[in-house]
Amino acid sequence: MNVEAPLNTLAVLGGLGIGAVIGAAAFWSNFCALGAVADILFARDWRRMRCWILAAGVALLGTQALDAAGLIHLGSILAPNILWLPAAIGGICFGYGMALAGGCINRALVRIGAGSLKALFTVLVVGLMALMTGTLLASPLQSLARVGSVDVLVAPETIDRLMGALPHVPPDLVRGLVVVLVGGAALVFALKDGWFRKSRDQVIAGLVIGAAIPAAWAVTQAAGVPEPLNFAAPAGDLLLALVHEETVTFGVAVLVGVPVGAFVVALLTRNLARETFLDAGDFGRHLAGGLLMGFGGVLAMGCTFGQGLSGLSTLSVTSVIAVAGIIAGCLWGIRTFEAGSVWGGLKLAFSRGV
Repeated sequence: MNVEAPLNTLAVLGGLGIGAVIGAAAFWSNFCALGAVADILFARDWRRMRCWILAAGVALLGTQALDAAGLIHLGSILAPNILWLPAAIGGICFGYGMALAGGCINRALVRIGAGSLKALFTVLVVGLMALMTGTLLASPLQSLARVGSVDVLVAPETIDRLMGALPHVPPDLVRGLVVVLVGGAALVFALKDGWFRKSRDQVIAGLVIGAAIPAAWAVTQAAGVPEPLNFAAPAGDLLLALVHEETVTFGVAVLVGVPVGAFVVALLTRNLARETFLDAGDFGRHLAGGLLMGFGGVLAMGCTFGQGLSGLSTLSVTSVIAVAGIIAGCLWGIRTFEAGSVWGGLKLAFSRGV
């Protein structure tokens, strides 16, 4: 691996630190997007979802505060249009895949730190599929993006600019109001529940993981251009760095840092345990889940962190669509286990939902 100095060194060190913090917090609190949805479906337990929503609220408020202060420049990375079709299809594929694999990419990285060999296999499959999707399928994906997009003149890319289309309304005022209302609502929704407030590990994890998002924007801005904290495409970049000695990026550093942080907490709490495949069916589900997450994560341009926490922190409409797709795919995947078939799971998801 190669690390270019000095700015890339800053990004790599920052990425390793941020990844380790996320890994430690996620392992300690059992932070998991799939688990949050499953808890609601089967136990009516909203605590892990409130943890995720708390993280999203903190990420939004922190990111927008940095942007307003001029410390980061989100306008330089936001797309000029809404890529609704790739976001929706990619999100559904990713969500279904994480249901098959027992968690998203971040969850797999955390499980690697605790000793899961099948999670390691899943991440490798995600990386290979992400590389294939980004190279072999680049041309058809670009065509899909052109067809499934709304031009900026019709619908600006961020939520506040959609509202800012109203005449005689200062754009900065609209953005501030949206940030305060949405971010504040997320914090209130998460913290109003007494059961959740008593779960201090989840409250702290939501605050810490949420704060990691603006930290990632700040570190990458200092190194050149702001980048979202994402796990899908960087999984492919990690394989390139290992095989072809490509330069290590911020995303790759975060990817490495997460299992390191999880390992430290697992070691201190004596929760290290080797995990292997139970049978051929278990292997097949993780293989299919990894393939779908690798494909969907690149198509949707992000995962539960990339389009989820990071994307939503920018007020991106595309991110909202991608997250909706991830949740829909996740529901479909969970219901598939109940129904015993893909189409049965789809019918069950439509009929029962949450």
